[in-house]
Amino acid sequence: MPAPTDRPVAVSLFRDAFALERRLFRAERLMPVIVAILFCAIAYAIANGVAWQDRQNTLLASAQLEERARLDEQLGKLADMQKGLYTPPSAFQNPRSPLWVGLRHAATYAALPPSPLAVSAIGQSDLNPPYVLVSADTRESFALNDEIENPGNLLAGRFDLSFFIVFLLPLVIVSLSYNVLSSEREQGTLAMVASNPVRIAVLMWAKLGYRAGLVLLPLVAFTLLLLLSMGAPVLQADGPLRLLVWLLVVLAYVGFWFAVTAAVTSLGKGSAQNALILVSTWIVLVLVVPTLGSVAVELAYPVPSRAEMINTLREVKNDSAREADANAARYAIEHESADNGGAVSEKDYKTASQRVMMVKLASDRIAATMAVHERQITSQRDTTAWLRFLSPAVLLQDTLNEIAGTSDRRYADFARQVDDFHRSWQGYFNERVLANRPLDAADYAQFPRFAYQPESAGVLIGRILPTLLGLLLPMLVLVVVASRGVARYPVDAR
Repeated sequence: MPAPTDRPVAVSLFRDAFALERRLFRAERLMPVIVAILFCAIAYAIANGVAWQDRQNTLLASAQLEERARLDEQLGKLADMQKGLYTPPSAFQNPRSPLWVGLRHAATYAALPPSPLAVSAIGQSDLNPPYVLVSADTRESFALNDEIENPGNLLAGRFDLSFFIVFLLPLVIVSLSYNVLSSEREQGTLAMVASNPVRIAVLMWAKLGYRAGLVLLPLVAFTLLLLLSMGAPVLQADGPLRLLVWLLVVLAYVGFWFAVTAAVTSLGKGSAQNALILVSTWIVLVLVVPTLGSVAVELAYPVPSRAEMINTLREVKNDSAREADANAARYAIEHESADNGGAVSEKDYKTASQRVMMVKLASDRIAATMAVHERQITSQRDTTAWLRFLSPAVLLQDTLNEIAGTSDRRYADFARQVDDFHRSWQGYFNERVLANRPLDAADYAQFPRFAYQPESAGVLIGRILPTLLGLLLPMLVLVVVASRGVARYPVDAR
């Protein structure tokens, strides 16, 4: 370490080396090429994210229009019934029937609103639909409605901003920095530099610092410019906070990879060897470790077959239907079924009460069956939360999904809220079915409505802090290793 009196000299030398590096890049006309590559990649990634979000919004708008049309049709029939202009030919077409209104005609869409930075990371949104249709039927009628798409597309994923940053940006950093010192030594200029009062460490950090700025400044500037110009609502709600957190984790990730480059450079190897080591490191951290971690988690917590679970749920519903026959008959006797002022006739009331009994019986059994599946998924998610610290790529990808609101955790929270809403919806209609209470226009206006409750900003920040530590601590260790190693760096070509 230099003495305190040497620090101004070191700062001056760093500044001179930084300026020299800038002139060299300008002379070789590399800056426009690098900036153009970054701009094209970021623009394409954000455009993909915007197109995907527009598709999601279009699907949601179509669903809401379809729901509104169903309700308007039922309200129209109800008004005609009151005027004596419409007589329902069956209980299914009776707008006063709480059974079929709750099961079909008024089934409502529970939607997960996109976050302000949703376009930055598609995440799990291509596996989970942005809404589910909730009715008075059993839970599996909506809980298993995952997105159905070409498996090849889902396997390959989508090119979005998070994909570029996590997977491709490290390769840009490696290609820019693998030979910051080795090329000087191989050309014979490093020995000339070392003959002057210039420490090799100052030269290395100046070169890496310029390259870091060359990557980070266009990355941040283009990202902000394109997000705003393409209509992403980054300045709405908690968008500025999410944007700030996004910036911090991306800076930490870029810093980590430059620290990796510095540590490899300090080994004193040739340019070709440095490139091989860095690319191998990228393969291990970005591809191998995540794959092995995924396999280990699946072996430790295997999820039951989805097809077998669906077949089991069907059997549960069939068994519940048979048991509900006896329960409904007994309930009708105990409660003297319906009178002429009820929602439906006595015959239809018996059928309706039987259906409600079946749904109640099946719901508890289906919940127990699906709980096994969900426990395994939860165990996988909890284990992955710890294993992700083995790979900066996985750590950053999960965090970018959290910031974008497309993470597994947010969809799990959405599913929990939908379950609560589903129970409220069932209770509202089943109570009226068993009482054979007809629906009127006032009841339609009071149907339960789903409103997603987002997590607070403090919860989001609390989840991001471990990511920052998981990136900054290894980066600091690598910086120390590089600083010690470069002190012994050989200046002569080998």
